[in-house]
Amino acid sequence: MLVAFSTLAILGCLSYSEAAFGASTVTSGTVAGVVCDTAGTPQVGIAVELLRGDSSLAARVFTDGKGNYSIASILPGQYALKAMGGSFIPTLKQNLRIRANTIVNLTMESLYDLMQFAPQMRRARPRGDEDWAWTLRTAESRPLLRWQEDGSPILVWDGSAETRRGAASKRRVRVITTAGDKRFGSGSQQISMAMQEDTSARRRIALSAEAAPDAAGLMDAMLGFRQEMANSGMGSSSVQTLAAVMVDPEAGSGSQQGLEAVALRSWESLQLLDSLEAEAGSDQVMARVGDGFQSGSAVFAALPFASVTLHHGQGALEYRVATARTADPEGGESLPGQWLPVLSERNGALVLEHGLHQELGWSTSAGPAEVQLVFYGDTLENPMIEGFGHLNASADAGQWMLVDGASGLLRTAGPNYSTTGMLASVESRLPGHNRVKLSYASGDALVMQATTKPEDVATIVQGAHSRRAQMYSIALSGTAEGTGTRWRASYRWQPESTVTQVAPFAVDASEPYLNVYIRQPIWVNRQGPGGVEAQVDLRNLLAEGYQPFLTSDGSRLYFAQAQRCVRGGLAFTF
Repeated sequence: MLVAFSTLAILGCLSYSEAAFGASTVTSGTVAGVVCDTAGTPQVGIAVELLRGDSSLAARVFTDGKGNYSIASILPGQYALKAMGGSFIPTLKQNLRIRANTIVNLTMESLYDLMQFAPQMRRARPRGDEDWAWTLRTAESRPLLRWQEDGSPILVWDGSAETRRGAASKRRVRVITTAGDKRFGSGSQQISMAMQEDTSARRRIALSAEAAPDAAGLMDAMLGFRQEMANSGMGSSSVQTLAAVMVDPEAGSGSQQGLEAVALRSWESLQLLDSLEAEAGSDQVMARVGDGFQSGSAVFAALPFASVTLHHGQGALEYRVATARTADPEGGESLPGQWLPVLSERNGALVLEHGLHQELGWSTSAGPAEVQLVFYGDTLENPMIEGFGHLNASADAGQWMLVDGASGLLRTAGPNYSTTGMLASVESRLPGHNRVKLSYASGDALVMQATTKPEDVATIVQGAHSRRAQMYSIALSGTAEGTGTRWRASYRWQPESTVTQVAPFAVDASEPYLNVYIRQPIWVNRQGPGGVEAQVDLRNLLAEGYQPFLTSDGSRLYFAQAQRCVRGGLAFTF
């Protein structure tokens, strides 16, 4: 009996010692930090949740008057931190390994903050501030917006969580109805629909279509696809394809009516190591006017483009080459027609604006400011000149003008020219969510001197010639605190005799003369992506830069860098 009791006592002591030893080796951790908005202001009363690996709640605390939070007595393991509160999008920081005294600072963003993405170097592809403009671009350095199962959005900062197998794809739809002045290839009334769908964490599809109820048969459409490739030892890449089509039965030249254009853009973006990026692709273009493909009525072209960017610290050096340009929206919606080739007419034939653009650019960030300096060389063939007027019956008018009956606008091809020049810009953050950008450029542009002497159309068009000119611009943009109003105002000046832009291949340049764009939320669904917005888009508001001409048959023509356009409407997001 004594032996048995002694044995049990020894085993009990050993068990107690092992438990005590194990308990002494398991040390609890602490996670603490500050929660701020994108301007660096600490946020009070934000709920911070600590989530276990199975997404269950481990702890919840609230930030104090200085935006600080602290969670103690955390067992070692892998966790996630989620911050929620106010008018901000919930933020999720994943794959956190909590140890003793772990510091994790969190930044809360609104949906507008998410759209204000400015890369270190301007890209060759169009970049706008709209939610539908970024769907087809690489987003390696920004948080990923996802929708949770309950329909609410969340920002995932490290992008590590893949969409669960079998989970439903995420979809957003935006419908826009506008009315106002007409643009080339559009009517006075327009209805646009855009859809974005994330079929997985690495795959995205975007679709948009635009129709004009007051112009029968007029239609623009765009379909885009983006696939992110898996990371490799040499870096990461994404492949993107975009197709755009335009049908305008009221556009044509002379007896040939009905303009159709199709563009297929494919490109690959490569992230090589940490400091080197590359992009290469091509536009395949087909356009025709009339019913057939006879000589002079159709255009076929392959237009390649590429860029290489080397980052070093806060600076970047980029070389870019392009053979065509597309319209780049300054502040308005990204529409299918802005991806289509620039077409016009010359000697009775449909022609495509193209050429060779090369640039070497340098940019750097210094505190709140971003500075960019670009030296470029351009050779332009068939540069498009746009105007408006009503052509009377004339034997040669149809040989020089591509006329859009829906909008009343005219397009003609000016003389080919070559130029070299430079572009410099400084962009800086202002208090709140506001920005200011100053730009200067020099280079050649086409000029047409206004005259009241009657001349035939051919003489007027052939009188255009290239001349050295300068461009100055200022652009202000931001959001109004409290109301959520998003706005952009810009003014770009060139000599009034110029009818094309200086530095036409410049990315993210302001539109000519005075422009104002406003988006005012009317109703916002706080539980999901739904909402209604009022939009106002004013281009060349003061109608500047028009060069008037009187033709020999009594017609009056007006050519300008940009046509005056006043439009407004509503946007519905589902």
